[in-house]
Amino acid sequence: MKLGIGIIGCGRITEKHAATLSRLGSARVVAISDISIERMEIIHGQLTEAAGHTANEIAMYPDYADLLIHPEVNVIVIATSSGHHADMAGDALIAGKHVIIEKPLALTLEDSRLLSKLASQRGLNLLVCHQMRYRLPMLRIKNYITSGLLGDLYYGVASIEISRTPDYFRQAAWRGTWDQDGGMLLNQGIHLIDLLLWFLGDVEGAYGELQKLQPGKEIEDVALAVLSFRNGTKGLVEANTVTRPGNFGYSLRLFAEKGTLIISGNQLERIERFEVRGVQIAEEELRRLEADRDEQLRMYEAYLDRIQNGPEGMVVDAPEASKSLEAIFAIYRSALEGRRVTLPLTEFSTEIMKAGKWHR
Repeated sequence: MKLGIGIIGCGRITEKHAATLSRLGSARVVAISDISIERMEIIHGQLTEAAGHTANEIAMYPDYADLLIHPEVNVIVIATSSGHHADMAGDALIAGKHVIIEKPLALTLEDSRLLSKLASQRGLNLLVCHQMRYRLPMLRIKNYITSGLLGDLYYGVASIEISRTPDYFRQAAWRGTWDQDGGMLLNQGIHLIDLLLWFLGDVEGAYGELQKLQPGKEIEDVALAVLSFRNGTKGLVEANTVTRPGNFGYSLRLFAEKGTLIISGNQLERIERFEVRGVQIAEEELRRLEADRDEQLRMYEAYLDRIQNGPEGMVVDAPEASKSLEAIFAIYRSALEGRRVTLPLTEFSTEIMKAGKWHR
């Protein structure tokens, strides 16, 4: 039996979700929702062309509340702006639907914890789109770590060097705001920080500094942070959205007792170094790992399998996704208070950054 999918939010990121969902044999999009009729029609056309649906097989709802009561919808995919994530996920869970949600899960620690609790109480899956974990080089690195091939981990570095101009922020009113966007690290940096935590473990403390350089928005342009992990390793985060004239890209670097692994590129697609003592990997294999772009397909296959068949397999559920969320919140709180912050945090909301003096 195919799972019925309902999509809330028909922005550009949904085009990628729609393309991936059209490749799955275990699911079928039956309904979509957006306040923009034009955007709904674009996604509707993409889905019908890819899957051969007739026009009346995919319902379109300007009000997502109507989608939640569609009788054929089993799973809700939420791909709206960040500030709507928590409320929509809560509504979907209360309606008895499983949820797959774009990052970040929420903009407050309280909301992320309440959503985790609500999903658990109702026996529903709340899964967050951290598809970069499913890229083949990342899966290979995780295998090296869990099998002990890398030996002791020393430290890791996550770098984000991209361009977001004033024109980018003017294109949508929510962009660049603490209460709706949530911050540069939450939107542009969370995938790399999630990978850093997946590889190195749970964070014990964070020290961060932020800079705001561009007018016309509220959030940071530069973030620098040192993360201390409970197992003794260290992590460095350096991120900016003022790389000119355009994106330089991303990089993730891991340094360990028995090897060094470096991946970089505009889409984090280039393997610069993949050297592990005692492990031979052919050049053709490295190129195969680089060329693969099916991480989102693997993610959806794993998530839908969890929903249909139970707890086997790797997924990023709400408690797991909350780890990178809390690490970023700790960086923000550290910048706000000018001190090192230890985890776990008791509470945090990105809104408190709006009035704070964090840009020194």
